[in-house]
Amino acid sequence: MSIQSIYLLHQQEPDAAIKRGLTQAGSEIIYTHNFSETLDHLPVLHGGNLAAHEDYVPTILVAELQAGALALLSILHERMRAADSQAVLPPTLVFDREGKDIYAPIKALRLGVQEYLLASDPDIDREFSAQLLVERVVAEREQRFVSRQSASQPFVVRPSARPNDQTPIRQKIEWEPIGRVIRVEGKYIHLSPIEARIFSLLFQNMGHTVTLQDFMRYALNKPDMPIREAVQQLRPHMMRLRRKLAVQPDLASRIVNMRGTGYIFTV
Repeated sequence: MSIQSIYLLHQQEPDAAIKRGLTQAGSEIIYTHNFSETLDHLPVLHGGNLAAHEDYVPTILVAELQAGALALLSILHERMRAADSQAVLPPTLVFDREGKDIYAPIKALRLGVQEYLLASDPDIDREFSAQLLVERVVAEREQRFVSRQSASQPFVVRPSARPNDQTPIRQKIEWEPIGRVIRVEGKYIHLSPIEARIFSLLFQNMGHTVTLQDFMRYALNKPDMPIREAVQQLRPHMMRLRRKLAVQPDLASRIVNMRGTGYIFTV
């Protein structure tokens, strides 16, 4: 399925890792250099809920913070409210080349951003995040017309779903996926991009086993990897995640290894 990414640049060249991720996922990239040019390429603003139509080409917005990404998103919100109450923002990735504004990720989260990436993030994480965002959009598009949901299947909330920060849990945990921060009883736990993808799967599926196949596809971004190799790659990331969670008593122990199946975050 064709998909396009509108990339608002601050500098002449895009981030190479993000560009690779978008391209490898099969997305056409259209580069823009100002708000007007970017808005002209976003079909969601041209009337109606276009995402509901069969011939709609899924669109992702990639905007660099230094190019005015947050201001652009504010303009989009205002125009959408004026044009069509059913319109929705395109899935959005914000890239911060400097990382100086510590409040920018929170502002981006409130504006509905799905991915917030820093230039200091490893190349492989930026690449995987961009690629995974495209794959999520394609999967959601396909699911609108072909539903294979079965009542007999275990309940799994895919990471493409809108994050639910109000999920009731016994221990007070607030998860901010954009800033990759866990807040629990006044303490802040900062996660790496891959740790954040792992924790999102566990947190969103609390009380249900997340299979190794789900971790391969949505955390490691390698759905075709052999299980044994996937376990070897997943284990050190899981150990580092548990080590970070250990700052709060009993929190790390809630991640339980369901041997041969996956992991579960116990309620």
